[in-house]
Amino acid sequence: MKFLHLETFFETTLEKFVQLLLATVLFYIFYRLLKLIIKRLFDKYSQTNIADSARVLTLSRLIQSTFQYLTIFLYIYTVLGIFGLPVGSLLAGAGIIGVALGFAGRDLMSDVINGFFIIVEHQVNVGDIVSFKNLDISGTVKTIGIRSMTLTGSNGALIFIPNRHITALANLSRTQTSLFLDVPITYVANVSELKNRLLKVNESYPNADFIGVITDQDKVYLRTKLTGNYSDISSQKATILSQYYEKNG
Repeated sequence: MKFLHLETFFETTLEKFVQLLLATVLFYIFYRLLKLIIKRLFDKYSQTNIADSARVLTLSRLIQSTFQYLTIFLYIYTVLGIFGLPVGSLLAGAGIIGVALGFAGRDLMSDVINGFFIIVEHQVNVGDIVSFKNLDISGTVKTIGIRSMTLTGSNGALIFIPNRHITALANLSRTQTSLFLDVPITYVANVSELKNRLLKVNESYPNADFIGVITDQDKVYLRTKLTGNYSDISSQKATILSQYYEKNG
């Protein structure tokens, strides 16, 4: 009789193990296939809407993240059913546990709600340069999820920010900014020649406006005002200054 019980136990265990293995494989294939379909759909859409490719990439990663959480939930639900656990009772009991964990879940809900509005209101896209005034953090957006945002800092490090902490977001990629290019005047005789050199370089840059002669701390400069996007104005400044001095040399 004992051997009969053991045989039945092993058969039941083996059957459940096979069901678990089959469910794991099917859910993995389902997730990978769904992820591939979403990626291809958004890739096809981005090819016809190149101007909004950053927005398409952001939504693609958000939807993939959402389906990942949904797949995990369904997988856990299926595993519990395979082992004969009363899923309905567990869900009912989860309501009682939920009351006890309400305060802990408040942060999660804040993350999800805030992340939803960040996406819907098109506040930021993947690839944008952003700054958080309340956190004194800045970097390039790598991913936007329903719970957090990931940035790449200036030193290359990944920065993970829960969405609930995003209260003062400055999107620098959508900001027009200005800066001055000052070339020192070494002696009075070269002012006219130097000015002509600057004007000639500026002809290649519609966003570079020659201001004139300025004085700063007893030093005299020829000043040009450069206007452009925050993301590329610094590199453009370096390029123009190098051309100023190349022609000056």
